[in-house]
Amino acid sequence: MLVPMIVLMWADLLAGYAMWMMMLYLTNVWKLNFTHAAAIINVFWGLMAIMVLPIQFLVDACMGNYWMLLISSFSYSAVSVSSSSLL
Repeated sequence: MLVPMIVLMWADLLAGYAMWMMMLYLTNVWKLNFTHAAAIINVFWGLMAIMVLPIQFLVDACMGNYWMLLISSFSYSAVSVSSSSLL
């Protein structure tokens, strides 16, 4: 029971670091002031926290676990292929 909790804590720490790096990117590269960059990050975190429930309802009521896994796998592959082509 301890290992899944450690993995979740590590993932949360990694997500916090990614948002900190996004703050630096928004303030240094896009030249936004700190309050606008913080607003963008807060809106992202808020939407990410709120959208869990509608997506969970959509999966449970309409799609089923197999189809959601299939769609998310394809979307992840499409994003990773398009982001690697940008490099």
